[in-house]
Amino acid sequence: MARLHSLTYGPALRQAINGAGVRIWVSSYVVSFNFRKKNDLINIIMNSIRSQLEKGLDIRMLIDRPRLHKTNYHVNKFLMRRLMEWRIPFWVAPARTTCHAKVVLIDDNTAFLGSHNLARSSFKNPLELSIETDQADVISGVARWFDGKFQDPAFEYFPPGDYVISDIYP
Repeated sequence: MARLHSLTYGPALRQAINGAGVRIWVSSYVVSFNFRKKNDLINIIMNSIRSQLEKGLDIRMLIDRPRLHKTNYHVNKFLMRRLMEWRIPFWVAPARTTCHAKVVLIDDNTAFLGSHNLARSSFKNPLELSIETDQADVISGVARWFDGKFQDPAFEYFPPGDYVISDIYP
């Protein structure tokens, strides 16, 4: 199966996350949401990910390093704070590189790859395009890609723990 998603990406991703049983691994350049708005689809997706973590699923995120004067600086600082609070493990791209891949791996049976960031503007843009697939060779390739990044010492790893967030990003 291979499905193309433009405006259907958000609902399809939400459904896949809610149906996950083993793991959810996410790579995104931008994750922008308003956690105070209950109807914000990205907030709903992030809350679904948190619920899956509480059920014991393997949740991991790979994000771009917040760099001053970059367009994603503030949203990624905010994201890091939330991931720390929620005890979701994440890796930050090495300095002087950009984590621009938009990939989500669900269990060993579904992958989403494409141009969609996890941001409302991306979900509402009819010019964004991503593919959802269950093709075994693609799934194993995506899993190997993630494993390579998670094992690369150049990526800064933030395990679940008790952080003084102002020490990380004041």
